[in-house]
Amino acid sequence: MTTANDKVMVKNALISCHDKTGLKYFAAELVKINPGIRIYCSSGTYKELQKVAAANIMEISEYTGVGEMPSGLVKTLHPKIHSGILASLDDAEQKKYLESINAVAFDLVAVNLYPFATASEAGSIEKARTNVDIGGVSLIEASAKNFLRVAVVVSPVDYEKLLEEMRKNRGSSIETRILLAKTAMDYLSAYLNNISRYYDRLTAAAVKKEYGIE
Repeated sequence: MTTANDKVMVKNALISCHDKTGLKYFAAELVKINPGIRIYCSSGTYKELQKVAAANIMEISEYTGVGEMPSGLVKTLHPKIHSGILASLDDAEQKKYLESINAVAFDLVAVNLYPFATASEAGSIEKARTNVDIGGVSLIEASAKNFLRVAVVVSPVDYEKLLEEMRKNRGSSIETRILLAKTAMDYLSAYLNNISRYYDRLTAAAVKKEYGIE
């Protein structure tokens, strides 16, 4: 049976955010709380955090050994990422698997998604289509699933609340991780419902016109 700890110290964090509001502060405070923290970032987030957490950050592509797909189409979809989020560390076989692929166990995932709602209102089907987030959606679902040891943050609004708890306890509590998981799933549900409604309105005629399909 999988077990869970109340307090989980954040040793490894994964951050990949389209909305970078408050991100420099968040990362800098994480380093203050735990100077030994390792923060793994997608390329855009890495550039954002270089000045405030240079000694603690690593690009995800360097960690996985696989470069980002052009246009950032694939960044975080990799076994070293998702096994590090989903693994139960009290399961000897899962822990051995992490070790076999040189994967770390992530304790915190901070992610928010491409702005589909805004993009879909621009009128361009291509603009809407390319703003359907794949990797971020998967990160949110995986992290929320493993709330037993992973804290997932999808909104800058929750940065300070999590930081305050970590300053007191040097870790996240099970109560906080459950609340964050619920917030994350609500956010994900709204995001996917928005996409579903857009696709419901999408017509073949409109697609043919925009893409020049005869």
